[in-house]
Amino acid sequence: MLSRAAIVENAISRRLNGVVGVGGVMVKLPNGSSRQMGTGTRGARGHGWFKKYREGKGGRHLQGRYHYRNVDELLKINDEVFSMNDDDNNIDNNNNSNMVYLDISLDGEESKRVCIELASRALPTTCSNFQKLCQTKTNIVKHDNDDDNDDDDSRIDGDGCDWGYEYTNVFKIEKSVGLCMGDVAGRGGKGGMCHPSVASAHAKIPYTFPHESHAISHAGPGIVSMLSSGLDKNDSRFIITTNDAPQLDGRYVAFGRVKEGLDYLINDIAENVYTRRGKPAVDIQIVSCGSL
Repeated sequence: MLSRAAIVENAISRRLNGVVGVGGVMVKLPNGSSRQMGTGTRGARGHGWFKKYREGKGGRHLQGRYHYRNVDELLKINDEVFSMNDDDNNIDNNNNSNMVYLDISLDGEESKRVCIELASRALPTTCSNFQKLCQTKTNIVKHDNDDDNDDDDSRIDGDGCDWGYEYTNVFKIEKSVGLCMGDVAGRGGKGGMCHPSVASAHAKIPYTFPHESHAISHAGPGIVSMLSSGLDKNDSRFIITTNDAPQLDGRYVAFGRVKEGLDYLINDIAENVYTRRGKPAVDIQIVSCGSL
């Protein structure tokens, strides 16, 4: 049985050695031959890109880096990374499940459950942050019968965290990419805060933590990935993809996948909710969340 580090390293090396074309590396062509990619994201020079575009091979910004992207192979690598959880019998070191849920309500209607599997063995820090923010109950209730009008301390966890994904909203919808949510600091998606237990002590921005492995690819709908404002600046914001999103690989750290409720996210929310420059016109809220 390979160790966690060996499996993650193997997944990354397989992605870089021909499965996905990256500027400056050898890329396997459909006929089995190889050639050096030196065009980066530019693809074909001149007007050759338009011919490929009309053949359904993507626009100019996709042809160089992603033209020979093998989605089936990337999905197999994703399965291998998630299968590492089987070594723990679906239980991590803190005796918590690798499955979490989000109960999402669309415009005040009855909520529907979205179940997410976490790659806790391969990305322990990222998954721990997401899981703890799902378990923490957001402290928004004031008690009028209290003399000092303090918040209810029973809602604060052992790490002094009184914020979580409960009562946060979907702040942006990119119909061909994914749903953005998880801003625990506000409702506009401009900031977020990770759980204090995973926050980096040396980070320039408070309540952020470093990137982990990019072993999981955004090779289809339902991939859950952290959003960040830059390298090693992960907080609480995340995205759930609605399509294959190669432009997110290497930029954001994917750590989970939707096991139940994906049809609701795509058909009822992504495709049917009216947006203004990506901002949904109705309130889409996480009314409850936790571990399974």
